[in-house]
Amino acid sequence: MVDMPIFALLPSSGAVPTNGYDATSQAAYTQWELNDEAHFSVPVPDAYRPGSDFFLSIQESTGSISRRHKWQVTTLLLRPGVHATGEFNEVETFTHEYESPAVADRLSRRVFQVTGATVPGQISDIAITQGDVLSLAMKRIGASTNEDPDVVRIFDLSLSTAVDETSISECAGRVGNIVDTVRDLFNEATGGFLSDDFIIRSINRCREEVAQENYWRRETWIPAYSGENEVNLLAVLADYQDVHQVRFSGQDHPMTPLPSFKEYQELKSASNGPGTPEYYVVQNDLIYVWPRPQADLQSGYGIYHSYLPQELTCSSANPNPPIPRAHDMLFVYFTLKQAFLRDRHAPGADVKFQEYLRLYEHEKAKLLGEGDPPALAVRSYR
Repeated sequence: MVDMPIFALLPSSGAVPTNGYDATSQAAYTQWELNDEAHFSVPVPDAYRPGSDFFLSIQESTGSISRRHKWQVTTLLLRPGVHATGEFNEVETFTHEYESPAVADRLSRRVFQVTGATVPGQISDIAITQGDVLSLAMKRIGASTNEDPDVVRIFDLSLSTAVDETSISECAGRVGNIVDTVRDLFNEATGGFLSDDFIIRSINRCREEVAQENYWRRETWIPAYSGENEVNLLAVLADYQDVHQVRFSGQDHPMTPLPSFKEYQELKSASNGPGTPEYYVVQNDLIYVWPRPQADLQSGYGIYHSYLPQELTCSSANPNPPIPRAHDMLFVYFTLKQAFLRDRHAPGADVKFQEYLRLYEHEKAKLLGEGDPPALAVRSYR
């Protein structure tokens, strides 16, 4: 377990706890009246063990004897690169009620869970992972009975969770686990032959190869301009890999792909007046449409395309591959294949290269089988 002390509480829009010092010990505390609320945020540690929950630990006391008080904690998940700070994201709310000891001002330790309301290690069905940020709002709310009329003083506040003590790599997130696994299987712990930089480069080469197999796909809406027959894909979709379907705004059916640029030219030469685009063809990095749009539209074309995800890093900036965690060995096998290719003059290196090549291809086939969208038969000619 790792403990993360909370040193600062930020006010909310309502009543807030105030600061104080114990008259005898001079220990600092915050004092909470009914309906007081404050916020704090913590980053998920790089060594966080997936599937583990977070627990809030409170050292508290009250001048009342055998009276009740209740805490409410709302935990919000923020994921860099996915969530915006200005929007409401995945949250779970927890309540915990306690009775004060039979001795006034007795310091009591309360520990309660603040994640995993339905599934351990998740918030609203989203798995917590390294590099995430947890934002917590803590509030004193009314107890069910026998409400404590006094303030509740909190002398210490901390968050704890389980971490992987066996991690060797200093890399964050799942990339750190991949690096450790590569070193274990290559039987090298020091990085003398396989540096972190080599492994990270190999992981990103693997990402590029999977992208070329059209695994990652999404729909992006791009502008349509009046009178223009062509769209430069690199200008509007710099990370695209291949185009699988095109829709035009307001239409309930996708545009029809043409089998060749020659057919597009024949349509255009017959008539190139403005209208609702119905046909398209992709040539290199350009989409040609017919007929050309009648007006400018900010969201004119809905492009369903495969793409290359953001580069993975050793830092907390982007350490988690955008594939199911169960397939992380894909990057391990690819990296080991590259390592033995690099060391191809060593005895037995060619045998190990072929072994890890087979393992990689098998794992990639399983991943691509999971990622293949159903009933996607229409693809543009290039």
